[in-house]
Amino acid sequence: MSLLADWQLSGPLFVLWPFRDDVWRDNGRPAQQQLMSLAARLQAHTSDQELLFGVHPNIPCEPVTQQPLLQIRYNDAWPRDIGPLWVRDNNRVVAHGFKFSAWHGLYLDTRDDQAFAAQLCQQLGVAFRNHPDLVLEGGAISTDGAGVAVVHGVSVMRNNPQWSRSDIEKYLIEHLKLSHVYWLDFAHPADETGGHTDNQVQFLAENIVVCALPIPSSSLFEHYQCQLDAMKLWRNAKGQPYKIVILPQPEAIMPNASEYHSVRAVPGVFPRGQRALLASYVNLVRGANYVLLPQFNLAEDTEALATLRAALPSVTVIPVHADEFIKAGGAIHCMTLGLPNTDYCGAIA
Repeated sequence: MSLLADWQLSGPLFVLWPFRDDVWRDNGRPAQQQLMSLAARLQAHTSDQELLFGVHPNIPCEPVTQQPLLQIRYNDAWPRDIGPLWVRDNNRVVAHGFKFSAWHGLYLDTRDDQAFAAQLCQQLGVAFRNHPDLVLEGGAISTDGAGVAVVHGVSVMRNNPQWSRSDIEKYLIEHLKLSHVYWLDFAHPADETGGHTDNQVQFLAENIVVCALPIPSSSLFEHYQCQLDAMKLWRNAKGQPYKIVILPQPEAIMPNASEYHSVRAVPGVFPRGQRALLASYVNLVRGANYVLLPQFNLAEDTEALATLRAALPSVTVIPVHADEFIKAGGAIHCMTLGLPNTDYCGAIA
């Protein structure tokens, strides 16, 4: 009984159709095309991983009408952060939903996002437990699937000033059936979430963890090196150290302002094209027998791909373009949510 990792979920990989013209450039069309490319690459390289598209009932989505669809309301297309966490509890899967604050207020209207996790579970037929007093995004926590999790302390503590770290840790251990929680204490300044684990550290298996590390001349090298030194002391539930896979961390990307002319400026919504973009190869998706690895048209793309393939020789590592996603603040882990196998998912597969 513990919090489930993505590779332990046997249902479809769930994505949401991006559409906001105040977040996504050209009404989301470039990101939609990149999402369709992700779907095509996943289907070309795996035979047993279905993809399920979530679409807003009021938004046209002609390109995906031939794909399995689920109609659901949402404010923006980041299912990882607004969706539930999945816990195996007495031979059944129970979903746990938390309060969502749009990453500390990057947009104001979160009504559909707040209801998203419960609505999704209702459609899937999965038991749902709500935790309305704790703000926790799915990208701020990662688990090895065997009782150990890492939580990003910078954003989680910022978003929950009324909680102490020890109280949050006790709460997560109790409700997510964890044995131990590790914390990250540094956030990349270009991470607009305020700090997410899926941009810095993710578990790849019960005994493997991946992290990012910039070149020594980077101004952030010491922060990442301290994080790596701390990870070397981590132990899994069996008391064993983790194998650590190190991926390159590129310098933040300065946006091309001309690409954002189509993004509508709205008061109360985080403006696009004005601050550096975070490109993290750690923002990957680890499925049962594959990894989707983001690619950003950077020199480090090749190194990241070769490193991960060498570290996981029995796993299919699929490179996927993600440069459009980071222009809106995330990458492919943020854009996806693993689902448990349910009667509904079996019907659409």
